[in-house]
Amino acid sequence: MSSDIIQDRPILTFGVIADVQYADCDDGTDFSKTRQRFYRNSLNLLKNAVNSWKSSTDPISFILQLGDLIDGKNKQGGEIVGKRALTTALRPFNSLHLPVYHVIGNHELYNMTRSFYLTSPLNSALSLRIEPNLNTLTYTFLPHPKLRIVALDTYDVGILGYEDNQEDSKFKAALSMLQEKNNNTDFNDHSGLEGLERRWVAYNGGVSEAQILWLEKVLKKAQDKEENIIIMCHVPLMNWDKDSTCNLVWNFEEVMTVIWQYNCVISVFAGHEHDGFHMTDEHGIHHITFQGVIETRPGGDCYATARLWPDHIAILGAGRIPSFSVPLRYAIR
Repeated sequence: MSSDIIQDRPILTFGVIADVQYADCDDGTDFSKTRQRFYRNSLNLLKNAVNSWKSSTDPISFILQLGDLIDGKNKQGGEIVGKRALTTALRPFNSLHLPVYHVIGNHELYNMTRSFYLTSPLNSALSLRIEPNLNTLTYTFLPHPKLRIVALDTYDVGILGYEDNQEDSKFKAALSMLQEKNNNTDFNDHSGLEGLERRWVAYNGGVSEAQILWLEKVLKKAQDKEENIIIMCHVPLMNWDKDSTCNLVWNFEEVMTVIWQYNCVISVFAGHEHDGFHMTDEHGIHHITFQGVIETRPGGDCYATARLWPDHIAILGAGRIPSFSVPLRYAIR
Protein backbone atom coordinates (compact mmCIF):
# COMPACT_ATOMS: atom_id res chain seq x y z
CA MET A 1 0.00 0.00 0.00
CA SER A 2 1.45 3.38 -0.98
CA SER A 3 2.37 5.82 1.75
CA ASP A 4 0.07 8.56 0.43
CA ILE A 5 -2.87 6.26 1.23
CA ILE A 6 -1.54 5.59 4.71
CA GLN A 7 -1.16 9.32 5.40
CA ASP A 8 -3.78 11.98 4.71
CA ARG A 9 -1.23 14.78 4.49
CA PRO A 10 2.30 14.96 3.13
CA ILE A 11 5.16 15.43 5.56
CA LEU A 12 6.42 18.50 3.73
CA THR A 13 5.38 20.51 0.65
CA PHE A 14 7.45 22.90 -1.45
CA GLY A 15 7.33 24.70 -4.79
CA VAL A 16 9.71 24.59 -7.76
CA ILE A 17 10.07 27.05 -10.66
CA ALA A 18 12.70 27.71 -13.31
CA ASP A 19 13.73 30.25 -15.94
CA VAL A 20 11.25 33.06 -15.37
CA GLN A 21 13.58 35.42 -17.29
CA TYR A 22 11.48 38.51 -16.65
CA ALA A 23 12.13 41.70 -18.63
CA ASP A 24 9.86 44.67 -19.19
CA CYS A 25 10.00 44.41 -22.97
CA ASP A 26 8.00 43.08 -25.91
CA ASP A 27 7.97 39.38 -26.81
CA GLY A 28 10.98 38.16 -28.74
CA THR A 29 13.00 35.08 -29.61
CA ASP A 30 16.06 33.24 -28.40
CA PHE A 31 19.62 33.62 -29.74
CA SER A 32 18.85 31.36 -32.73
CA LYS A 33 15.66 33.30 -33.59
CA THR A 34 13.68 30.02 -33.56
CA ARG A 35 12.02 29.96 -30.11
CA GLN A 36 9.53 32.53 -28.91
CA ARG A 37 9.90 34.17 -25.50
CA PHE A 38 7.27 36.06 -23.53
CA TYR A 39 9.18 38.50 -21.35
CA ARG A 40 6.42 40.47 -19.64
CA ASN A 41 4.04 37.52 -19.41
CA SER A 42 6.63 35.54 -17.45
CA LEU A 43 5.89 37.78 -14.47
CA ASN A 44 2.19 36.94 -14.75
CA LEU A 45 3.00 33.23 -14.75
CA LEU A 46 5.20 33.65 -11.70
CA LYS A 47 2.32 35.39 -9.95
CA ASN A 48 0.01 32.51 -10.97
CA ALA A 49 2.41 30.03 -9.39
CA VAL A 50 2.65 32.08 -6.21
CA ASN A 51 -1.14 32.37 -5.96
CA SER A 52 -1.47 28.61 -6.40
CA TRP A 53 1.07 27.97 -3.64
CA LYS A 54 -0.75 30.43 -1.38
CA SER A 55 -4.02 28.52 -1.84
CA SER A 56 -2.50 25.05 -1.54
CA THR A 57 -4.41 22.71 0.77
CA ASP A 58 -0.99 21.51 1.99
CA PRO A 59 0.89 24.52 3.38
CA ILE A 60 4.01 25.32 1.36
CA SER A 61 7.21 25.37 3.43
CA PHE A 62 9.63 26.90 0.90
CA ILE A 63 10.33 27.48 -2.80
CA LEU A 64 13.23 26.35 -4.99
CA GLN A 65 14.04 28.91 -7.71
CA LEU A 66 16.33 27.27 -10.27
CA GLY A 67 17.91 30.31 -11.88
CA ASP A 68 17.45 32.86 -14.68
CA LEU A 69 14.91 34.85 -12.72
CA ILE A 70 15.63 37.87 -14.94
CA ASP A 71 16.54 37.98 -18.62
CA GLY A 72 19.64 39.26 -20.34
CA LYS A 73 17.44 41.71 -22.27
CA ASN A 74 17.56 43.95 -19.19
CA LYS A 75 21.24 44.61 -19.83
CA GLN A 76 20.31 46.86 -22.74
CA GLY A 77 19.10 49.43 -20.22
CA GLY A 78 22.18 49.21 -18.04
CA GLU A 79 22.65 47.93 -14.51
CA ILE A 80 19.88 50.09 -13.10
CA VAL A 81 17.33 48.33 -15.31
CA GLY A 82 18.69 44.91 -14.36
CA LYS A 83 18.42 45.72 -10.66
CA ARG A 84 14.90 47.07 -11.14
CA ALA A 85 13.87 43.88 -12.97
CA LEU A 86 15.31 41.77 -10.15
CA THR A 87 13.35 43.73 -7.55
CA THR A 88 10.17 43.31 -9.62
CA ALA A 89 10.68 39.57 -10.10
CA LEU A 90 11.38 39.01 -6.40
CA ARG A 91 8.24 40.85 -5.29
CA PRO A 92 5.78 37.94 -5.92
CA PHE A 93 8.03 35.61 -3.91
CA ASN A 94 8.19 38.15 -1.08
CA SER A 95 4.39 38.08 -0.84
CA LEU A 96 4.59 34.41 0.19
CA HIS A 97 6.47 35.28 3.40
CA LEU A 98 8.30 31.98 3.02
CA PRO A 99 11.92 31.03 2.45
CA VAL A 100 12.91 31.08 -1.22
CA TYR A 101 16.13 29.26 -2.10
CA HIS A 102 17.84 30.53 -5.25
CA VAL A 103 20.57 29.52 -7.64
CA ILE A 104 21.81 31.91 -10.30
CA GLY A 105 21.84 31.30 -14.05
CA ASN A 106 23.60 32.77 -17.05
CA HIS A 107 20.97 35.49 -17.51
CA GLU A 108 21.55 36.91 -14.04
CA LEU A 109 25.25 37.10 -14.91
CA TYR A 110 24.55 38.89 -18.21
CA ASN A 111 23.12 41.73 -16.10
CA MET A 112 25.32 42.06 -13.02
CA THR A 113 28.59 40.65 -11.75
CA ARG A 114 29.10 37.73 -9.39
CA SER A 115 30.29 40.12 -6.70
CA PHE A 116 26.90 41.85 -6.86
CA TYR A 117 25.01 38.60 -6.39
CA LEU A 118 27.19 37.55 -3.45
CA THR A 119 25.56 40.36 -1.46
CA SER A 120 22.11 40.25 -3.12
CA PRO A 121 18.82 38.53 -2.16
CA LEU A 122 19.74 35.75 -4.62
CA ASN A 123 22.51 34.62 -2.28
CA SER A 124 20.32 32.44 -0.10
CA ALA A 125 23.23 31.69 2.19
CA LEU A 126 23.02 35.31 3.35
CA SER A 127 19.31 36.10 3.23
CA LEU A 128 18.36 32.87 5.01
CA ARG A 129 21.30 32.96 7.45
CA ILE A 130 22.84 29.80 6.08
CA GLU A 131 26.59 29.67 6.56
CA PRO A 132 28.15 30.75 3.23
CA ASN A 133 30.76 28.57 1.59
CA LEU A 134 33.86 29.20 -0.52
CA ASN A 135 32.78 32.73 -1.49
CA THR A 136 30.43 31.09 -4.01
CA LEU A 137 26.65 30.87 -4.33
CA THR A 138 26.73 27.38 -2.84
CA TYR A 139 24.94 26.22 0.29
CA THR A 140 22.96 23.42 1.91
CA PHE A 141 19.98 23.24 4.26
CA LEU A 142 17.87 20.60 5.98
CA PRO A 143 14.10 21.20 5.74
CA HIS A 144 13.42 17.79 7.32
CA PRO A 145 15.71 15.39 9.24
CA LYS A 146 15.52 13.00 6.27
CA LEU A 147 15.67 15.54 3.43
CA ARG A 148 18.60 17.81 2.58
CA ILE A 149 18.84 20.29 -0.28
CA VAL A 150 22.28 21.04 -1.74
CA ALA A 151 22.65 24.08 -4.03
CA LEU A 152 25.54 24.07 -6.50
CA ASP A 153 26.99 27.09 -8.29
CA THR A 154 27.38 25.93 -11.90
CA TYR A 155 29.03 29.20 -12.99
CA ASP A 156 31.70 29.09 -10.30
CA VAL A 157 34.11 28.35 -13.17
CA GLY A 158 33.01 30.46 -16.14
CA ILE A 159 33.50 33.67 -18.04
CA LEU A 160 30.17 35.23 -17.07
CA GLY A 161 29.98 37.70 -14.21
CA TYR A 162 33.71 38.18 -13.78
CA GLU A 163 33.87 41.53 -15.57
CA ASP A 164 35.06 43.24 -12.39
CA ASN A 165 37.68 40.56 -11.60
CA GLN A 166 39.17 39.03 -14.73
CA GLU A 167 42.29 38.16 -12.75
CA ASP A 168 40.28 35.55 -10.86
CA SER A 169 41.88 32.13 -11.32
CA LYS A 170 38.53 30.51 -12.11
CA PHE A 171 37.81 33.05 -14.86
CA LYS A 172 41.24 32.49 -16.36
CA ALA A 173 40.79 28.71 -16.27
CA ALA A 174 37.36 29.00 -17.91
CA LEU A 175 38.64 31.27 -20.68
CA SER A 176 41.53 28.91 -21.36
CA MET A 177 39.18 25.91 -21.58
CA LEU A 178 36.82 27.67 -23.97
CA GLN A 179 39.68 28.79 -26.20
CA GLU A 180 40.90 25.19 -26.33
CA LYS A 181 37.50 23.55 -26.87
CA ASN A 182 35.57 26.08 -28.99
CA ASN A 183 37.19 27.61 -32.07
CA ASN A 184 34.29 29.95 -32.84
CA THR A 185 34.73 33.71 -32.50
CA ASP A 186 31.55 33.82 -30.42
CA PHE A 187 31.85 31.42 -27.50
CA ASN A 188 28.04 31.11 -27.42
CA ASP A 189 28.23 29.49 -30.88
CA HIS A 190 28.59 25.70 -30.84
CA SER A 191 29.05 25.36 -34.62
CA GLY A 192 31.55 22.62 -35.44
CA LEU A 193 31.12 20.96 -32.05
CA GLU A 194 29.44 17.56 -31.91
CA GLY A 195 27.78 15.46 -29.24
CA LEU A 196 28.71 16.29 -25.69
CA GLU A 197 31.39 18.70 -26.92
CA ARG A 198 28.57 21.15 -27.62
CA ARG A 199 28.53 21.91 -23.92
CA TRP A 200 31.65 24.07 -24.36
CA VAL A 201 29.83 27.37 -24.73
CA ALA A 202 29.89 30.49 -22.57
CA TYR A 203 26.28 30.16 -21.41
CA ASN A 204 27.24 26.95 -19.60
CA GLY A 205 29.82 26.80 -16.83
CA GLY A 206 31.69 24.53 -14.48
CA VAL A 207 32.08 23.56 -10.83
CA SER A 208 35.42 24.31 -9.18
CA GLU A 209 37.60 21.72 -7.48
CA ALA A 210 37.03 23.42 -4.12
CA GLN A 211 33.28 23.23 -4.59
CA ILE A 212 33.48 19.55 -5.52
CA LEU A 213 35.48 18.84 -2.36
CA TRP A 214 32.84 20.69 -0.33
CA LEU A 215 30.10 18.67 -2.05
CA GLU A 216 31.85 15.41 -1.21
CA LYS A 217 32.04 16.36 2.47
CA VAL A 218 28.33 17.26 2.51
CA LEU A 219 27.36 13.98 0.86
CA LYS A 220 29.50 11.88 3.19
CA LYS A 221 27.93 13.43 6.28
CA ALA A 222 24.45 13.12 4.77
CA GLN A 223 24.92 9.44 3.99
CA ASP A 224 26.20 8.76 7.50
CA LYS A 225 22.98 10.34 8.83
CA GLU A 226 20.78 8.64 6.20
CA GLU A 227 19.55 11.91 4.70
CA ASN A 228 17.93 11.93 1.25
CA ILE A 229 19.61 14.53 -0.98
CA ILE A 230 18.18 16.75 -3.70
CA ILE A 231 20.85 18.70 -5.58
CA MET A 232 19.64 21.95 -7.15
CA CYS A 233 21.55 23.87 -9.82
CA HIS A 234 20.91 25.90 -12.95
CA VAL A 235 22.89 23.96 -15.56
CA PRO A 236 21.97 20.23 -15.69
CA LEU A 237 24.48 17.61 -14.62
CA MET A 238 23.12 15.07 -17.11
CA ASN A 239 21.09 15.45 -20.32
CA TRP A 240 23.01 13.69 -23.02
CA ASP A 241 19.91 12.09 -24.55
CA LYS A 242 18.86 15.52 -25.85
CA ASP A 243 19.24 16.29 -29.55
CA SER A 244 19.21 20.05 -29.06
CA THR A 245 22.00 22.36 -27.89
CA CYS A 246 23.88 20.58 -25.11
CA ASN A 247 23.00 22.42 -21.91
CA LEU A 248 25.36 20.63 -19.57
CA VAL A 249 27.92 21.48 -16.89
CA TRP A 250 31.38 21.54 -18.47
CA ASN A 251 32.92 19.10 -15.97
CA PHE A 252 29.75 17.09 -15.36
CA GLU A 253 31.68 13.80 -15.37
CA GLU A 254 33.87 14.94 -12.49
CA VAL A 255 30.85 16.11 -10.48
CA MET A 256 28.81 12.97 -11.16
CA THR A 257 31.76 10.70 -10.27
CA VAL A 258 31.65 12.18 -6.76
CA ILE A 259 27.86 12.01 -6.52
CA TRP A 260 27.80 8.37 -7.60
CA GLN A 261 30.06 7.43 -4.68
CA TYR A 262 27.17 8.09 -2.29
CA ASN A 263 23.77 6.42 -2.18
CA CYS A 264 22.00 9.35 -0.55
CA VAL A 265 21.35 11.47 -3.67
CA ILE A 266 17.84 10.89 -5.01
CA SER A 267 17.48 13.67 -7.57
CA VAL A 268 19.08 16.61 -9.35
CA PHE A 269 16.78 19.57 -10.05
CA ALA A 270 17.94 21.96 -12.79
CA GLY A 271 16.71 24.63 -15.18
CA HIS A 272 18.42 26.13 -18.28
CA GLU A 273 16.93 23.63 -20.78
CA HIS A 274 13.58 25.29 -21.47
CA ASP A 275 11.98 22.20 -22.99
CA GLY A 276 12.55 20.26 -19.81
CA PHE A 277 14.18 16.88 -19.43
CA HIS A 278 13.93 13.77 -17.27
CA MET A 279 16.10 10.70 -17.02
CA THR A 280 17.05 8.19 -14.34
CA ASP A 281 20.74 7.32 -14.42
CA GLU A 282 22.30 3.93 -13.75
CA HIS A 283 22.56 4.73 -10.04
CA GLY A 284 18.84 5.47 -9.74
CA ILE A 285 19.20 9.27 -9.51
CA HIS A 286 16.37 11.21 -11.13
CA HIS A 287 17.65 14.10 -13.23
CA ILE A 288 14.73 16.50 -13.60
CA THR A 289 15.22 19.65 -15.65
CA PHE A 290 12.12 21.82 -15.30
CA GLN A 291 10.52 23.59 -18.25
CA GLY A 292 11.14 27.32 -18.53
CA VAL A 293 8.48 29.90 -17.68
CA ILE A 294 9.88 32.28 -20.32
CA GLU A 295 8.77 30.07 -23.23
CA THR A 296 5.31 29.35 -21.81
CA ARG A 297 2.54 31.04 -23.78
CA PRO A 298 0.08 33.41 -22.09
CA GLY A 299 -2.75 31.44 -20.52
CA GLY A 300 -0.47 28.52 -19.68
CA ASP A 301 1.31 27.54 -16.49
CA CYS A 302 4.82 26.38 -15.66
CA TYR A 303 5.62 25.42 -12.06
CA ALA A 304 5.60 22.36 -9.82
CA THR A 305 4.60 21.47 -6.28
CA ALA A 306 6.55 18.72 -4.53
CA ARG A 307 5.20 16.68 -1.62
CA LEU A 308 7.32 14.55 0.67
CA TRP A 309 5.78 11.23 1.68
CA PRO A 310 7.34 8.48 3.86
CA ASP A 311 8.84 6.63 0.86
CA HIS A 312 8.88 9.08 -2.06
CA ILE A 313 8.54 12.65 -3.27
CA ALA A 314 5.52 13.28 -5.50
CA ILE A 315 6.10 16.21 -7.86
CA LEU A 316 2.87 17.59 -9.33
CA GLY A 317 3.53 19.65 -12.44
CA ALA A 318 1.28 22.45 -13.64
CA GLY A 319 0.84 23.37 -17.30
CA ARG A 320 3.94 22.49 -19.32
CA ILE A 321 5.60 20.61 -16.47
CA PRO A 322 4.76 16.90 -16.14
CA SER A 323 4.53 15.05 -12.84
CA PHE A 324 7.20 12.79 -11.34
CA SER A 325 7.66 10.37 -8.47
CA VAL A 326 11.11 10.17 -6.88
CA PRO A 327 11.71 7.27 -4.44
CA LEU A 328 13.53 8.00 -1.21
CA ARG A 329 16.76 6.15 -0.40
CA TYR A 330 15.91 6.28 3.31
CA ALA A 331 12.26 5.90 4.28
CA ILE A 332 10.71 8.16 6.88
CA ARG A 333 9.25 6.12 9.71
